[in-house]
Amino acid sequence: MKVLELCLSSGVGGLELYALQTAKELARFGCDCVAVVKDGTMLSERLHSEGVRTITLRRLNPILPWVAARRLAKIIDQEASDVLHMHWGKDINLAVLAKRFARRKIKLVYTRQMMITRLKKDPYHRFLYRHIDLYLTITRQLRDKARGYLPMSKSAVQLLYYGIPQPASLSGDQRRSRRHDFGVHGSLKTAIGLVGRIEAQKGQHLLIEALQMLREQGLPVHATFIGPVMDDAYLARIHAQVARLGLQENVTFYGSHKRPIDIMQAFDIVVLATEMETFGLVLIEAMRSGVAVVGSKAGGVPEIIEDGISGLFFEPGNAADLADKLKRLCVNTDARRAIAAAGKARADKRFTLEQHYRDLMGFFKA
Repeated sequence: MKVLELCLSSGVGGLELYALQTAKELARFGCDCVAVVKDGTMLSERLHSEGVRTITLRRLNPILPWVAARRLAKIIDQEASDVLHMHWGKDINLAVLAKRFARRKIKLVYTRQMMITRLKKDPYHRFLYRHIDLYLTITRQLRDKARGYLPMSKSAVQLLYYGIPQPASLSGDQRRSRRHDFGVHGSLKTAIGLVGRIEAQKGQHLLIEALQMLREQGLPVHATFIGPVMDDAYLARIHAQVARLGLQENVTFYGSHKRPIDIMQAFDIVVLATEMETFGLVLIEAMRSGVAVVGSKAGGVPEIIEDGISGLFFEPGNAADLADKLKRLCVNTDARRAIAAAGKARADKRFTLEQHYRDLMGFFKA
């Protein structure tokens, strides 16, 4: 089977990383895969460094991408592609036009990773979605919204959870070294991690507030923020927040990491503080790493965590509630270990990389 992975996004988030991973993993399942990307993006650079064959495409007019669509149609014909797999919503009109221009019959599959917020049954969207053969969603909540909001049959909208690879184990020395890199000095400190882009919607400021509440109660805690800076003004704001609260020794801004799952075992707790996360991939990475998780009770998070069993919920935007849930895990290490073990068992059963791509291949072939 020949698959084109299409993603012209310039972003650096989970959507682009999933496109990168998929382009790499499909080869393991017998696919001849080529990625169609925008030149000069993080995605194009990472694909090149990983040895994945890429074709660059430039879209001159994002509203009416006729020229780019004819170029993409030519790629479909030249590559004799069977499936065109999309990731970015802004590529839909391009892909639909290319499907109509191409001589070769191709299956159009779209993986939707962001929440749908409005009805899309006007004539324009009816035209677009009539040409999409399969619409995959990453949560049940998103699947149900798509079935209600889109002009597609229920059978054309299906659920496919993310899958995460099994992380390599860190030795005791490696874990101590990582904790030292994070600024966690002393074995009694509870190391808390938040992995995500540095921007307000990811909630770093909430964790800083919660950290101050925990410190006032005499708990030795440390938070590490891992992720690229997307909002310089927000970064300046939370640096000022840390300084105002006197938390400089309790907070580390680590920067980006290509594979956060490789270092998560160094944490005691991983937090997802987004007010509305469509899924919460970082929680699954932490769970498969054997780390206890705390996530905001919104979006797709309730499909990942069983509250009080495989993780803890806190009310979105509520720093006091976040501090309370973190305190429970800080003061009771037995409970923390039990939640971490249950979380790992759940994630190892439901969210494996192998199962995800077996299911994806099944959808491609159906």
